Amino acid sequence: MKKYIKYLIILVAIVFVCIAIYFFNKKDETKESQIIEYTPQEGVEIDKNQVAYQESVTVEELKEDVGATGDDSIYDITQEYDGRKILTIKPEVQFNVVLAGIVESKKPEGRPEELRQYDEEFKDKTGIWIAVDSREAFLNLLRNTAQNTYSINSEGYLVCDSKGGNEIDTKIQDILNSDNLYIISMAGTCYVADEISGKIVEYPFEQMDPYQTCEFYEKDNKKIFVVTTNANNKLSSEEIVSAIFN
Repeated sequence: MKKYIKYLIILVAIVFVCIAIYFFNKKDETKESQIIEYTPQEGVEIDKNQVAYQESVTVEELKEDVGATGDDSIYDITQEYDGRKILTIKPEVQFNVVLAGIVESKKPEGRPEELRQYDEEFKDKTGIWIAVDSREAFLNLLRNTAQNTYSINSEGYLVCDSKGGNEIDTKIQDILNSDNLYIISMAGTCYVADEISGKIVEYPFEQMDPYQTCEFYEKDNKKIFVVTTNANNKLSSEEIVSAIFN
């Protein structure tokens, strides 16, 4: 009888060991399947039937896909790294909207695709033009960082009243002597064309990120720098100037 009990104990022990091994292996398989499930794999096939991945997708199709309602003429189609097509506002349209807001010092009137007149006003202009409500702040910024003496003429363009100076002065002189036009607004906000609605909206980037130095827009030889007011003193004058004259 004792012999049978001994065999029974051994048998039970073997069963327990087998069960333990089974669950241990099952646990490893579960972990492995989870890793496979969440680890990006190369060669994943993209569903080409999705609108955003179609080679010949149109602005109208992408607008319908994302619910955009702006005029067709303000959009460009650009391609992401994964081949997906997305709608973006044409750079020249966005430039014109931002420039109109700077010149008017308020939300521009009219539709984004119609705001070309201000760009025409700056045609063939070069140098550094400062927005009306930013001129004193910009001169103060230069007083804190540059060595030369500067002023702004009656047309709003920066003038250097001395020679020599430091690295900032050299970069400013290079711009003043070039065929480029820098347009500077120290407002911490600007007006842009919204990518979904196509309407002109305010973009208060400084409120969103007080450490952001500026927003940049470009068209041909013209560059717009919408600069932070640094109201919360999160940035140094050198950081701000370097973002403009890098």
